[in-house]
Amino acid sequence: MELNSEFYFQLEASAGPFYQAMGKIAQSQAEQPPRHPLLQVQSGRAESPAWYLVQAAEFDPEPLSVKTLRVRDIYASPAIAQGILEMLAAERWLDRRGGAYHLTDLGRTVTTELLTRSQSLLAQVDVPAHIDLIRLESLLRSVIDASLGCKTPPGNWCLAHSRNRAPSDEEPVIVRLLHYFSDFNAFRDDAHMAAWQPKEVTGQQWETFAFIISGQANSAESLFEQLSYRGYSVEDYAAALSDLTERRWLLPKGDVYVATEVGVAIHTQVESLTDQYFYAPWLEALNERELAETIELLRVLREEWPS
Repeated sequence: MELNSEFYFQLEASAGPFYQAMGKIAQSQAEQPPRHPLLQVQSGRAESPAWYLVQAAEFDPEPLSVKTLRVRDIYASPAIAQGILEMLAAERWLDRRGGAYHLTDLGRTVTTELLTRSQSLLAQVDVPAHIDLIRLESLLRSVIDASLGCKTPPGNWCLAHSRNRAPSDEEPVIVRLLHYFSDFNAFRDDAHMAAWQPKEVTGQQWETFAFIISGQANSAESLFEQLSYRGYSVEDYAAALSDLTERRWLLPKGDVYVATEVGVAIHTQVESLTDQYFYAPWLEALNERELAETIELLRVLREEWPS
């Protein structure tokens, strides 16, 4: 299998069986998650109170700020980042001191509560005997370690913060392994941002460009319909489209925008560089046999876990 974006999507999908098994256990036990309505807002998105609370745990004891948050959540508007931080402060989970938001004892209690619930469910997961989690954990840990030692670019800012809340080596292998998928997501962010940021565009402009070139959107209105949670307006997307047109990356055709040959070439270059950055530690940490073994273990995990 080629090490490209498709393999990355399969890598992240390999966490699916764990979450499905945990969900079934919670349902069978009529187990109720902690009741924190705010954590249900925009659930599953980066621009959500739940994800920002996770970031607060990753930074703790250092505070969060709009600036530091947007190093990784670079596609969010400053306004939405500020608003979510203020909501967390209103719950007394964060303590605002000037422009810095410190995790409070109450906030730590909430994050610990969520983590304890997750780990309790994980501990009850019955892993099929033929799925070798111990070997997979060992192989993936070597990749994580190599990624932590990589040079800049791409750097490992996002990965290092993800590892700040990693389970200890004394935790069960299933707990450690599941966190690796969050680590890989973080390092993919490191790799992708390092690939496109030298193009001197903002996060909003790059996402606008990516949505147009992939066919997910073709106008300011359709961009807003799909990305309103980022905190930008239709006018903001119209301005981004105008800038990308001036760069000759996009071309207006009637009421819609399409990518130019220049734009396609730039996008292809960035995607290729993203893969190069992301997979360099894989090739450093694993020999050819180990890489093939890792790919197969991940396939078995995704495809042979009883549904």
